[in-house]
Amino acid sequence: MMTDGLRIAAREERVTDYILPVKICLAEGELIHAETLLRSKPLQVTTREEDYFSVRGKAAIVLDFGKEICGGVRILAFRAGCSVRLRFGESLSETCSETGPGKTATNDHAARDFTVTLPFMSDQRFGQTGFRFLRIDFFEGTQLDIVAVVGAFEHLNLSPRGSFRCSDPLLNEIYDVAAYTVSLCMQSMLWDGIKRDRLVWIGDMHPETMAIHALYGHHDLVTRSLAFEKQRSPLPLFMNGKATYSLWWLCIVADEYMQNGDQMFLRENIDYIVELIDLVAAAVDHTGMLIFSNERNDYFLDWPTFGYEERKAGVQALCAYALQKIKPFLPQSAARTAEQILIGLNKNADGGRFKQVAALKALAGHLSGQDAAATILRGGASGLSTFMSYYIFSALSESGKTREALSMLREYYGGMLGRGATTFWEDFDIAWLKNSGRIDSLPAEGEKDIHGDFGAYCYKGYRHSLCHGWAGGPVPYLAHYVLGVKPLQPGYVSVEIHPDLGGLEYAEGTIPTPRGDLKVLHRRCRGEIITEVEAPQGITVERGNSAGR
Repeated sequence: MMTDGLRIAAREERVTDYILPVKICLAEGELIHAETLLRSKPLQVTTREEDYFSVRGKAAIVLDFGKEICGGVRILAFRAGCSVRLRFGESLSETCSETGPGKTATNDHAARDFTVTLPFMSDQRFGQTGFRFLRIDFFEGTQLDIVAVVGAFEHLNLSPRGSFRCSDPLLNEIYDVAAYTVSLCMQSMLWDGIKRDRLVWIGDMHPETMAIHALYGHHDLVTRSLAFEKQRSPLPLFMNGKATYSLWWLCIVADEYMQNGDQMFLRENIDYIVELIDLVAAAVDHTGMLIFSNERNDYFLDWPTFGYEERKAGVQALCAYALQKIKPFLPQSAARTAEQILIGLNKNADGGRFKQVAALKALAGHLSGQDAAATILRGGASGLSTFMSYYIFSALSESGKTREALSMLREYYGGMLGRGATTFWEDFDIAWLKNSGRIDSLPAEGEKDIHGDFGAYCYKGYRHSLCHGWAGGPVPYLAHYVLGVKPLQPGYVSVEIHPDLGGLEYAEGTIPTPRGDLKVLHRRCRGEIITEVEAPQGITVERGNSAGR
């Protein structure tokens, strides 16, 4: 074998596609035949080149690859022997920004701003980050001929089995972009983001893993990532140093087992689950409040609620939500402990104005659907968070307000698309839309930079990730509530189909199951919803009443 004698650390499934730029966004200085960079050609340097791009002296060029990708850049140089500065960016303005003290553009987690040397007759790859735009700065005295500059797109070569289409083109686009966002974060492990925080943040992964289930069914990235963090978090340590992240881990384990019905997976995790539930039980005080030793980390719900007392009501609800998910799969003694926790938890903690807290309280049974909807609908899409969008929209649908949920979904995620997004962001507030431009253009005079001028906490300005897997919540939401497909038993032995079109004329889609792909079509006809189902053999289908919905 070619690998004989080599100590192989890992072999990955990722493939690399080389992507042509679609546009030159900026060109400064003496740049000759720059348009050749947009043309397809053999990616091989020769001793006699006829189709190349020349630079003479100090200059700069910015290339747009059309969509955000994960990876780097491959540069084929003919006459060279000089240095160039490379700057990758998720937005055009980030690509033209500076790093350093007082700046928000950074090289955190993945270097995106650095200087390299291009040797004579060379073919080299540089960088490994998340980006859509690339700026190349050429220094004084440059004499350089370049054959090609292509994006090196690293990804798993996956074809989704799951799908969603409906009568609203905007919802279709939102589903597709959310699916693409999640697929980019499926790398060597399931990452949080591809530019920054390319870590296995278990507490951030629940919307991501639900999207993977809806798109691909089982994928071992999910189980490998769960096992990876469990191994690094021997109890009584909490995952990623946060108690809530261990609660989210329970949610993911429960959903993974419900999706695939793999009893070996459950057996491999059950001892840890039981010990974790005992740890949670010990944290409930006599008033029913969870008391953790590290208040800053252990009461983390999401960034928009960070530091607010109301987040604790959300954590109480998250604990109930996680235990309700995992309880059916527990041994009897552990199930009794979980039930005692659920009975004793304080359900009346105030969630204030926060939509995400109201949503979790409703899903956990700590707040009526009507009261939760009143909080969630106040101000429309204002106050949403990308991480918590699934739970917010789900709580509305559970209270019979899918039409309103879809309206908010369009306003919120459509707001990002309207600013040029090709992937969904770590966070977004619709207030950012006021007097701001697109991410694929530089701000005009007096205009806000939607990437550089906003953000908070750890995601200020250009440090803000514009491709975050937790923003993929629309994928499972549309599958679970509009298509109305949910497993009732592990492995889809039985499934509920209870669609809610929320004003749509039709919705259709495919849901991956261990027994094959389940296909549904719902269409409105004379005030009723007519449903057609193609279910694989071995799946029992229970249909809910969807008339007039």
